Amino acid sequence: MHALRNTWYAAAWSSEISATPMRRQILEENIVLFRTSSGQVVALQNMCPHRFAPLHLGKVIDEVIECPYHGLRFNTDGRCVFNPDLDGQTPDAARVRKFPIVEKYGISWIWMGDLDREDAQLIPKLSALEIPDLYRPVTGYLHVRSNYLYMTDNLVDLAHLLVVHPDMLSAPGLSSAKQVVTEENGGISATRFAQGTPPPPIFDMMWRRTRGDYSGLMDHWAESRWDVPTAITQQTGVSLEGDPREGGLETRNIHLVTPETSTTSHYFWAICRNFELDNATLDDEIRAGTEYAFVHQDERLLQALQENMGGREFWAMKPVLLQGDGAAVRIRRRLDKMIREEEAVRAPAVTAN
Repeated sequence: MHALRNTWYAAAWSSEISATPMRRQILEENIVLFRTSSGQVVALQNMCPHRFAPLHLGKVIDEVIECPYHGLRFNTDGRCVFNPDLDGQTPDAARVRKFPIVEKYGISWIWMGDLDREDAQLIPKLSALEIPDLYRPVTGYLHVRSNYLYMTDNLVDLAHLLVVHPDMLSAPGLSSAKQVVTEENGGISATRFAQGTPPPPIFDMMWRRTRGDYSGLMDHWAESRWDVPTAITQQTGVSLEGDPREGGLETRNIHLVTPETSTTSHYFWAICRNFELDNATLDDEIRAGTEYAFVHQDERLLQALQENMGGREFWAMKPVLLQGDGAAVRIRRRLDKMIREEEAVRAPAVTAN
C-alpha cells in the first residue's frame, strides 16, 4: 500500500496490551500483540508457520505465545522453542517475523520497515502526555473506515469545523482568519488566530462552567503541527480579549493515524486540558463528546468520501485547492516524496531477493 514503512506507527495504547493476545492489522500486515509475564510488549506476525493458524487465538505462557492449533510455542524473537508432538523437534524454519516495538508516552510504537533503519529517536515528540501536573489527558481509540491520508487532511483542516461541527467546534472568527503555514525541524505547522471573536460553543460552555459568566469577546487560537508519518499535535484555546494566553483555557490535542489497509485506519487520540485537572466526570464528558463529533460527524463524511473516490488516486483527480488546504497539501507532497525515495531504495533489494 502507499505508505511509509521506515518509520514508527502507533500500534496500540500500552494499556490495551495484556497477556491476552490481540490482533491488529497495520500496513496490511496481520500482527499479534501481547505482553509477557515480565511485562515486555511483543509484536509478531500473526501466523504460525506450520499450518498458518492465527496466533492471537492462542495464549501467552510466561515469555512465549502458544499456537492454538498444534501447540507450537514462539519466544519474543519469533523462534519456535517448544513442540508438544512426539519427537519434540523444533525446525529452524519454524519462525515468525518479529516487529520492533517501543513503549513511550503510554503508546506502543511499531517499526514496519527495514531493521537496519530502526531508530527510536524518530518517534514523534508528544510532550503534552508527559506533564500531568499541567495537562490532564483523556485518551481513546477508534477504528475508521477511511484511508489514513484523508484522516490526516481532516485533522489539519480548520475550514470544515464551521459546517461539520456547528454544535461544538464552529468558530466563525477563526474560519475567516488567514492560515499561516510554516516548516520547521522536519514538521509542518498551520496556525490561525482570531482576535475579538465569539468562542466556539465548547469553549463558551467550559468557560462558564469553570470561570463563570463573562461579557465581551474572546481571542481564539488554533495551532496544528504534523510530524512524520501521521502525528498531529494541536494547541487550541481561548482567553478574554486582550488577555494573555496563559490565563485562558487551552487543550493540547494529539492525533495519531495508523494505516490499516488502503481504505481503513486506526485512530489514537488524546485531549489534554489545562483546567479542571481533578475532574473525572469531565473526562467522561470529553470522551463522549470527542467520539460523538468524530463518529457521527467526521467519519460519516470520510467514509462517504472514501466510497466516492473508489480506487482513484487523489492527485489524478485534480482537486480544487482552497487557502485552507495549504498544510494538507504540503503534508501530502512531503509524504509522497518520502515514499517514492523509500521505494526506490527498496526496489533493487526486493528484485535481488
